[in-house]
Amino acid sequence: MMIDINSANSEELTQIKGIGSWTAECIVEYRQENDGFEELEELKKVRGIGEIKFEKIKSELTAEERREEVTVEFDPDLMGVEEPEEVHLVGEMNDWDPADRSYRLKKDEDGTWKNTFHLKPGTEYKIMYDSSSWEEEKHIGYHGENFVV
Repeated sequence: MMIDINSANSEELTQIKGIGSWTAECIVEYRQENDGFEELEELKKVRGIGEIKFEKIKSELTAEERREEVTVEFDPDLMGVEEPEEVHLVGEMNDWDPADRSYRLKKDEDGTWKNTFHLKPGTEYKIMYDSSSWEEEKHIGYHGENFVV
């Protein structure tokens, strides 16, 4: 089974022998900061992956075509939400797992939470805040609906 470094979450990446949780987080962080990976060789720029490790893991990885760039913004004031401590994106790209911190929004100076993600067209997602479970009913969508890329 090949794992795509442009779409896999941290848990999926740790399925590769030689990639632990720290290295997986570094891969996801690099992907978010650099708009994905152009090619598999670029993986060697990630902290913790040198030539030797790259040679051991490259046969199980692929760098598929980049995804569509989507900037997600969440202004708690406009949504009538008290100041959240945490805001993140969940959806098909992480099997609707709100505990996956790979899709975290960051708070800027004006209080708006935002981040840019690379998602494949057709991906469905929601913004969640201060929640680690759907049962808490602390999630929002665009006018009550999920977002679709």
